[in-house]
Amino acid sequence: MPKRLSGSHLTSGDRRAIDTFLREGRSIRYIATALDCSPSTISREITKHSTKKKSYNCDCVLFRTCGHKDLCKKNSHKCKKTCRNCSYAKNICPDYSKSYCDEALANRTGVCNFCYKRSRNCGFDKYIYDPIHAQKMADVALHDTRSGRNISDEHIEKIDRITSPLIKKGQSIYHIIQEHGRELGISESTLRRMVNDCQLEARALDLRDAVKRKPRRKHGDNSYKTMKQIKEGRTYADYLDFIAKNDIRTVQMDCVEGVKEDSAALLTLHFREPHLQIALIMDVQDSANVVAMLDKLETQLGSELFTECFPLILTDNGHEFADIDGMERSISGGKRTMIFFCEPNRSDEKGACENNHKYIRYIIPKGTSLESYHQGHINFMMDHINSFKRKSLNGNTPYQVGKVFLPEDFYTLMGLTEIPADEVELTPRLLKYYYSD
Repeated sequence: MPKRLSGSHLTSGDRRAIDTFLREGRSIRYIATALDCSPSTISREITKHSTKKKSYNCDCVLFRTCGHKDLCKKNSHKCKKTCRNCSYAKNICPDYSKSYCDEALANRTGVCNFCYKRSRNCGFDKYIYDPIHAQKMADVALHDTRSGRNISDEHIEKIDRITSPLIKKGQSIYHIIQEHGRELGISESTLRRMVNDCQLEARALDLRDAVKRKPRRKHGDNSYKTMKQIKEGRTYADYLDFIAKNDIRTVQMDCVEGVKEDSAALLTLHFREPHLQIALIMDVQDSANVVAMLDKLETQLGSELFTECFPLILTDNGHEFADIDGMERSISGGKRTMIFFCEPNRSDEKGACENNHKYIRYIIPKGTSLESYHQGHINFMMDHINSFKRKSLNGNTPYQVGKVFLPEDFYTLMGLTEIPADEVELTPRLLKYYYSD
């Protein structure tokens, strides 16, 4: 094959060759070498011009053995349809677990051209690269670019219809692109530009991080009260020395306050690696209630599982964390965890936990009383937060990544539920939905 000129476009012949190689199960690097172009060119071509064929079959791993019926109980008469054949049932089924195509996971091209089941109803959503469709899309894009337009009015209308409601629900640009990137056919920066240029119904003020925060004030060494109780052997220096010698998971603990006049507060526990966070509501923000919440958590999980999930806790010097012995001792006797403390006025030493609190503040803004909420509200809120796709997790959610780090029993006993991507809501309206469920 003659050497390709630098900057030249893929031709219809190139696209037919790509389709042939994909059907043979060839890798992106193999295709790039054969067509004398970079792997990123082939990867972008496949990603941008592949089409999704949605399957309406049940994708639960328990499909063949499922016997659930009438889970929704919406009809006045008992529904005769089995829940595995109902597209709504998976949203409420307690046993639903999404299955994935082993063939697709093994093949890294992201499309199903190679699979012999591509023309059948295999039960999974299929992504197909069609060279004819790809050439038409490329021709339209080239025409629009040379005529001074990159996106047609119809395409802008489609983008607006999909993204504006999600942005107004508090979802980030990154989260939306991770879920709908193929469908939208644009990049994260392009969508952000369209919002900033007022091409969509959603505006820049609807974006979470559109307004820059004021720089943090610098305080002197004596700007805050130092902790009254000396915590020997549990300082941040001791913590760094301990984890350097021991391979052990760290859980960061903190409190989120409501209105200053109220006594209620949230006790948060944050798993740093998966960004997974749980929250427990306390009637009073004091040391007795912190110990009581840890006791309740240990009772719920069992002493052995609690120690496995919370072997070491790093917290700050708040008055509510003064009862060290109470936090460390197990309800069954012995020691359930180890407690270490950050340096005074150094919340950045547990910055992952502090940073994750911003999602709570999206739903419960500062100055909002916590007195009217109970644990059901808080669990509902944290399910939405833990189902929010993060750029730092490569487009995954804390719920998904947490399954790698934490036992399956932890999810079951804590009642953690993953929320579908488009249903994630990070605005104060969320807790109003709790009453309608």
